[in-house]
Parts: sequence; structure tokens; C-alpha cells
Amino acid sequence: MMRFHRFTAAAAVGIFIGGIAGPGLGPAQDVLEKNAAVPKLISPVDLDCSPFIMETAPQLRISVPLQGGERTLLADGDQFLVDPVPGVESFAEGSLWSILEWGPKVRGERTSGPLGNAVFLRGRARVLRMEAGRAVMEVVKSCGAVTTGLLLVPYIKGDILTGAESSYDIPFREEGVPAGRVVFIESGWSDIVARGHWVLVDIGTDQGLAPGRQMTFYREEADKTPRPIGNSVVVWTGPRWATLKILNSKDSILSGDLVQPKPD
Repeated sequence: MMRFHRFTAAAAVGIFIGGIAGPGLGPAQDVLEKNAAVPKLISPVDLDCSPFIMETAPQLRISVPLQGGERTLLADGDQFLVDPVPGVESFAEGSLWSILEWGPKVRGERTSGPLGNAVFLRGRARVLRMEAGRAVMEVVKSCGAVTTGLLLVPYIKGDILTGAESSYDIPFREEGVPAGRVVFIESGWSDIVARGHWVLVDIGTDQGLAPGRQMTFYREEADKTPRPIGNSVVVWTGPRWATLKILNSKDSILSGDLVQPKPD
């Protein structure tokens, strides 16, 4: 079962927000501009669009567009119907739901069986009202293609994280530190990924990972010596897996590359 561990961005960096208007803001403007310049390690796009792993498929699906017809592709602002499923919680008006696309099974090097299925976040929907026992929802933010038949779960909430990248020039530690491998990559055009893409790895909360933890990618040389090649940050975690966002890399990240948490 998927577990989501909250990581509060405000605890990682001080953020100044205030009611400010007009020129000549002095120190307040300096603070605001400084915080605006701090990069987002975990951005809203990561929280709405990244993949993760689930073991059991949700039961709720997008049924049909409210407007009817044969159209299956939905855009922001489009409304659709959802048929109720026995045993699934009721639809509260105004509640948010995550839209999911069910993907292939993912296997890890550390486990004998599959970790689960790759699942792709495709955006958010909001419940508008109930009509004849069916929920009327609206797409409020799409990420990729939102179509009829996609799955729905109560909104999966994560936290934006700002801060600085750590160096990835860190030797691989053979003992005392857990390590995993890239087991799935999220890329629509090739089998290699780079900055801003996401990968799934076979290391998770059982090995002490939590969202916001920075990780180093390693590539094994011909003599099996791992050399550091890039940075990443944990976006989502489960007991045996994690979603990593690639922050920086000097080589494309490949399936099978090693990952290891950075020193505390």
C-alpha cells in the first residue's frame, strides 16, 4: 500500500509572505526577491504529474464527459461523470481528487516479486455536485492526456520544497548506507532521462527514505566501481520504492543505475 510522508518546505527554509504594495519596499522586497530566487527542489508540477507505485488499482473511474458524445479527451474546465462504487467513500462537494493512469508492473532488484504497478499522476479534479447518484466533477488541472477510463483517488497531497542542491561528488559507500537501483523511468520519448524527469527506484521508507531527501546517482564502471553522475530528490515514498526527481546529471540516467542517500 502506498504511504505518503509529509515534508514541510517551511521547515527547510524560511519563507516570508506578507501584504506588500508599491515601490521602495526595502528589506521586505529583498527578502521576497531572495526567496523567489531559491530553486524549487519539489515543484507543483512534481506533485501533480510524477509517477509512483501502487499495488492495488483504485475502483473509481472517469465515466463519460458531462456533455456526452464520443469525445474521450478532457481539458481543464471540462466536466465529467463518475459512477459510484459500493464501499468507496462518498463524494463531498468541493473535494479534490487525483487523476491516475495505471501503468505496467515494476520489479526491483532487491525483491523477488513485483513492487507493484507504475501509476502516473494526470492532474486533479473537483467534485461540483451529485446528479442522480453520480458525481459531477471538473478537471481543474491536467497533466498529460486526461481521458475517460482514467482512475480517481482522494487527492494525494505533497509539499513544495525549496532549497539548494547538494554536491553529487560523493564517493559510493559500500557499507552502512542503503543503496538501490533505478527500476523505471518516466519519459515519453526514449529510455534515457535527464534533469526534470522522474524515475522509480527500489529503495524506500524501509531503508529510511522520506520526501525531500537528496540522493546521488552512480554509474558502475567496467570494473564495477560506482562513479557519481547526478543529483535527485525524493518526491514520493513507499515501503520498498521511491519516486526521484532528477535535479542535475552529467550523463543521462539509465535503468539499472545505482542510487544512494546523501550523508546527513
